[in-house]
Formats: sequence, C-alpha cells, structure tokens
Amino acid sequence: MYEIREMLPDDRPAVTALWRARVRWAEDKGIGLIRYCPLTAAETAAAVPFVLTCDGAVVATATIVDQTPHDGWTAREAAQRAVGLVRIITDPALAADRLSWVITSWASDRAARTGHAWVRMRVAPSQLALHLSEHLAWEPVRTVRTADGGTAHLLQHEAREIPGIRALVQDAPAMSGVAGTPPPVRNT
Repeated sequence: MYEIREMLPDDRPAVTALWRARVRWAEDKGIGLIRYCPLTAAETAAAVPFVLTCDGAVVATATIVDQTPHDGWTAREAAQRAVGLVRIITDPALAADRLSWVITSWASDRAARTGHAWVRMRVAPSQLALHLSEHLAWEPVRTVRTADGGTAHLLQHEAREIPGIRALVQDAPAMSGVAGTPPPVRNT
C-alpha cells in the first residue's frame, strides 16, 4: 500500500534525488527538458507539495494547487472549480508500478470529493503531453506560447470519485491542506 502525505523538510534530499533521476531518464529517452525541480513549484503560498511513499521510501512527488494553474486558460475555464497538479515526478526505476496513474487517480478522486470539477496540468514536452493523454486519460485542451517563447500544453482530467484508489493509497492524517478536506468515506 502507498501512503500520500505532505512533503516534510526531511524529504528534500529524496525529492531532489528523484527529480535528478527523472531528468536523466528524460534526457536519455529524448523526451525534453524538465525545467524546474518540484521544490520550485512548492514555493508558492497556494501550493501544497506532497510525496507518495511505499514502505517509507519516497517514490513520487507532485504539487497540488487549489485553483486552475498558470496562464492560458480562458476566463470560463479559470472560473470552474479545479485543482492544478504540478510537476509529477516518479521514480523511473518503478515505471511498471504506474505511479503517475496512482497520483492522477488519487488527485481525481480527492478533487471530486471536495467539489472540484477538474484536475488541470501544464507541461512543456510534447512527448509528455502525448503520454499523459494516451496512457492516463488527460484531455488535451490547447497548446500555448510561454513568456520565454516556448510552448506549453494545457491538459485536464475530469475529477471523479474512484473508491478503489483509496484501497491502494492511504492519505496521511496531515493531508488536510490538499484540495480541501474531503468528507469521510462511509463504509456501507
């Protein structure tokens, strides 16, 4: 079973090592530049960085923001209840475990249980956007120009309850700041 919890200061070395391993993997696969360490995304007040652990080891990280992230979304889209999922970084040695699917499913379930309609993301590498769309059911919305002249792909995933993910991923008690606090799950 996995546990998901807010990132602690003691997690920084593991998260940095995870990010470096993923950057090397992306370079080797020709996927494109991963520009920022996930710790950079965690430096904004609205962002809550979290880690996914297995047997106490950090195996993935991401940051969730309780709003539609970044420029490029229309006023109508920005007004919709959505959370932003920023910089999913998974251990490339555990690719068979489909950790990006675990995080996407957890975020979708949690967002739905807190009244959000969407989970949204912005990624730069085209190959990554294609992978997210084809393998994890992220819906491509549009490609936009970034301030530095590059491109970014806006993607969204419908928030929906996925009870089975709660059997696979346990929320640590301190996850209250992530996309609100969902109502307790009732066993019927």
